Amino acid sequence: MHTLRSIFSILLILFFIIILVVSFILQNQVLYPKAAPIPEIPLAFSERVSTTLNEKTHDYKLFNVKAIDGYMLEAAYLPADKPSNDYVVLVHGITKNMFASLKFYPIYHDLDYNVIIYSQRNHGNNTPTFTTYGVQEKFDLHAVVESIEQQFGEIHTLGIHGVSMGAATALQYAALPNSTANFIISDCAYSSAVDEFQYRLEVEYPSLSWFPFVQTTRVLTQLTHQFNYDEANPLATIHTVSVPIFFIHGLSDDYILPEMSQQLYNAKTDGFRDIWFVEHANHDDALETAPNEYEKKIQEFLNTIKNE
Repeated sequence: MHTLRSIFSILLILFFIIILVVSFILQNQVLYPKAAPIPEIPLAFSERVSTTLNEKTHDYKLFNVKAIDGYMLEAAYLPADKPSNDYVVLVHGITKNMFASLKFYPIYHDLDYNVIIYSQRNHGNNTPTFTTYGVQEKFDLHAVVESIEQQFGEIHTLGIHGVSMGAATALQYAALPNSTANFIISDCAYSSAVDEFQYRLEVEYPSLSWFPFVQTTRVLTQLTHQFNYDEANPLATIHTVSVPIFFIHGLSDDYILPEMSQQLYNAKTDGFRDIWFVEHANHDDALETAPNEYEKKIQEFLNTIKNE
């Protein structure tokens, strides 16, 4: 009997060690995602912008933004061709940087918006740290917005256009009581980081999906990094957002499912909202799939809310 108890105790200890090791591995993948290359500009926009700042984005100005916790963010100001007090902040997705946002620049430049791009924390040339999926990034976005009036002048209209994690960041920023956004474009956002992690676990590691590793990783992250993934939840706060939101999602997106944008759309009960599902588009691929229609849809949305 004693031998059986010893064996059981050893197996139990091994089981907990395995859980801890797997949770550490998953935590590392989530907190420290590897940088991905910036895709090429869609052919329809390639004559108007490139993946770098150059003569196609003339008179640009590089600057830095100090976040509320002192973290420094790289950013760039791309002015309109004529004086304007309308601004749009472009927010890139996970593993990308501010140059990934340049593909949207022609849309807003042609509408006489000043364009702001920046690299989210733990991305681009910013100091390496860890990613919080909107928990801290929404405050970083607020700091970026505040820096606009400090450095470039009064804001008449402020738009936020985010993609993937950038869209989730924009939605979480819009729910802050001191948000000053006048409209949000949410392209392929997740409705909840925890739900997204669970889905990705089932897709990438189906043999592990039987055990609640998302929950153990969440607890581990709270202990080691002092933040809670449950707070990265645009769905929980979007009912408080009254500014107009245009949701976009590729119907063929199997990284963040289009159902998540539908959930967000359904949950926004205050103020104008619209939604567009792009046929044949994969994740962060709606602009590339239907560039002319994408540009037209943005213009129609902005015209609609202007006349509201």
